[in-house]
Formats: sequence, C-alpha cells, structure tokens
Amino acid sequence: MFTVKVLLISLLANAQSGFKLGYKQLLAQLFELKLFPGNTIPTDKSFSKACDKLPFKAVTTLLSESHKQEFDSSGRKYHGLKIIIPDGTKISLPRSTSTLEQYGQAYGHYPQCLAVGFFELSTGTFDDFKIASRDCPERTLAYEHMLENSEKSLYMADAGYNGMAFIALAKELGHEVLMPLKMSHLAQKMNDSKKRSLVHEIKLTRSHLKNYPDHQHLLGTTLKIRLIRTLGTSKLKSQVLITTLLDDAKFSWKELSGLYRQRYLVEVAYRHLKVNLNLESIRKRKFSRIKKFMYAAIALYNLAAVLRNRIKLPEILPEDHGTKMYCFSFCLNRICVFCLAILNPFRGSKKALANCLRAVKSCWYIYKPWRSSPRICNTPPSKFTVHKGKVKYKEIETAQFLNAEYQILGVQYGQIS
Repeated sequence: MFTVKVLLISLLANAQSGFKLGYKQLLAQLFELKLFPGNTIPTDKSFSKACDKLPFKAVTTLLSESHKQEFDSSGRKYHGLKIIIPDGTKISLPRSTSTLEQYGQAYGHYPQCLAVGFFELSTGTFDDFKIASRDCPERTLAYEHMLENSEKSLYMADAGYNGMAFIALAKELGHEVLMPLKMSHLAQKMNDSKKRSLVHEIKLTRSHLKNYPDHQHLLGTTLKIRLIRTLGTSKLKSQVLITTLLDDAKFSWKELSGLYRQRYLVEVAYRHLKVNLNLESIRKRKFSRIKKFMYAAIALYNLAAVLRNRIKLPEILPEDHGTKMYCFSFCLNRICVFCLAILNPFRGSKKALANCLRAVKSCWYIYKPWRSSPRICNTPPSKFTVHKGKVKYKEIETAQFLNAEYQILGVQYGQIS
C-alpha cells in the first residue's frame, strides 16, 4: 500500500515539472529519491489505482493548511481586515467522457471550467480555490467564500463583480468591498464633480436584485457606498472605485487607490500557474484525477510563496521604485527540495535547504512599476552560464519597440488619452 505522503510528493513533483512526467518517469524519479520501501518499484497500474484512492480532502487540506499556517505566522491585516483578491479564469480540460459529462463542450473543441482563486495579499498565497461550470457567475463562488469566511475581510475585485446587490450581500455578512465602478451615470457624475471622495446613498430596487431571487428581503433598503476617483496621468485616465469603507480619515482615498493597484498580483499568480506549472496541460482524462492535480498545483504555488516569504514578505501597499524583488519562478523551481526534506528527511537535508535559500536570495530583479524596459533577473552565478551584453541590449530594443506599439493600440482603443 502506498502512503498518502508518497502520493502527495508524487503530485507535487509532477506539478513542479509542469505535469510533463508520465507514470514511468514519475515512478523512476520517486525511486531515485528512495521513497519506496524495500527498493521495489510498483507497477504503473498499481500506482494509478493508488492515485485514485487518494482522498480529495488530503489535497485540499494541503492547500488550506499551507495558507492558514503561513497567515498565522506572517500574515498582516489592513486596519483589522484580511485582504482577499478574488479572480476567475477559464481552464481548458482534456476532452474525455468524464469531463464532457461534467461541463459539456465549450466554444472550442475542448471542455472548459471556471476556476476562481481567492488570493490573500499579505502572504501572497491562495486562501481557497473553487471550480465550477464555465457558465457559473464568479460572484456566486465569491459569495460562497464569504459565507465560509469567518474573518472580517476586504474583498478587492475587478469590474466583473460590480453590482449593488453583491455589495449589499457582502456588507450583510460583515465584509467590505473595493472594486472599480463600471461606466454609468454614477461614474460620470463622480468624474464631473472633480472630487476625490464622495459618500453616496443608493436604494436597492428590483433591477438590482433580479439575479438574486433568494435575497428579496434587501428590496428597499438603503446602501451607503463611497466613490473614489484615482489619480490620472498624461496618458492614463483616472478610474472611479466603489467601496464600503466610508471613513475618509481612516481610509484615505490615496491609500485605497494604491491598495487597489495591488490587485494585479492575482493576475501574476495565474500567469505562474499557467506558464510555469502548466495548469492547462494536465494529461489525465479522469475528472477526479484532474481536480486533484489542479489543487496540487495551487498547493505547490502556496509552498513556493512560503519559501519566498522566508527571504522577504510582500508589502500590502505597492513597493517603491527600485526595490529589490526576489524571483518567484526560481522559488517554484526549488520548492521540491523543501517538500522532500520536510515530508521525507534525508541525509544532508539541512545543508541542501541552506544552499537552496542562499540561491533564492541571489535571484532577484529591480522592481519598476509600469515598466516598459525588460525585467533583467540576476540569477545565481554558475560556471555553465555567462551573461552577454548583446542579449541584454536585444531585449531592451524589443521592449522599446513593443512599448511604442502598445501606446498606439492604447490610443486607438481609448485606454490612453
């Protein structure tokens, strides 16, 4: 019988390699790591059966506990509020009988599901991860998370979550909301007023609650919200934000504008999941296995964030220009050393962990907000790698060319004035 520990290591090892390992390669890798008792390699069939028997709760527990323990040790709150950034993405699944039965065929050849992650800002880890049908509204999954969340939190969402009923439901559960306001009469009125902060009262009507038949008791209630107009530049227009944080003295408009700029970190997290961990390239065909591998990828992301936090914790408000930032891709590359040392201690593990931390600390780049120049990552030196000036200058020329093209497109589509 395979232990849960060995199966979890196999899931993490496969996620770390971008799900490119087949059963034979994975078994050979686990055998080299001396994880099998008696130095005997199991057959592919027995290993796949053991994976099927692995409880789904074991993988979800690994995800939730990795966040919970990191938040308990290193988490911070913003004026007593835990900052959660919900965001959804569509994930293409392998075309098989079980995935088609679960979600049906999408617009393309492959079925798709909606995945909504709940990113906690102070630790840079995922608090929770939910999977549903692609037609399910993201707000529904966000409301489910609010019901389960016992800590008072500030939800920083994008414009897709916009809706007075959603804000009222969050307020009813004791949570706060910060999100952009879609272009409307209210947003135009705020822009015309030239004010930076304005408290407004809205009476909920049937049109507000038409998508919420179970919450008709909110009909006619008055909702107090606050509108914030962010700073614009010579190229970017100002944005109107809507929030339930009404106290202007405690929550200044400038601080909330800077706080909302940190929402892009969840987009970076999804990029790591899709590019470095190949979340959309899971080769399994059985839906139960696909779910386990998805949650294993999120758990591995959390563990890599824990590793980076041991060097430096991310800031709640945006970093200053020129700050040294540590490369998260390198943390994802080295996290399996930590997983193996923790789950299966081996000789020399302390030295390996110390070398790993030293390597992570040596891999950094300079933070440039709204950068147009390429990010030059200072990787740890090696006798096999040589940095050449021609490569660097070629990257700079490419970035300058793309920056000019993006500005032309931004003017054409009205994103840049």
